[in-house]
Amino acid sequence: MAQVEAKKQQQVKVKVDYLPATEDLKRDYEPETLVETVRTDAKDFFGVQDRQERDTYFYYLTHKGERVENTNVTLDDLIKGKSAHFSLVEQITAGVS
Repeated sequence: MAQVEAKKQQQVKVKVDYLPATEDLKRDYEPETLVETVRTDAKDFFGVQDRQERDTYFYYLTHKGERVENTNVTLDDLIKGKSAHFSLVEQITAGVS
């Protein structure tokens, strides 16, 4: 039981918001989880995906108002804490007509 409690205490409480959504993604992750996993889970939760049609749609995370450029880092490396609040942001790049 103590092991389960210790493991639970080590988890990072993550919240991701997305402007058009009415609810946020709230999930606990291991500190070793890659930020890309959080981005993928958020896209799945909000029902969006990176895609290219005429325009290119790409979804990225921001943390403390800054775009997370490298999503191949762990939560522990990025936030060094027990909780994190991200925003999922849509970037649309106009295609060539």
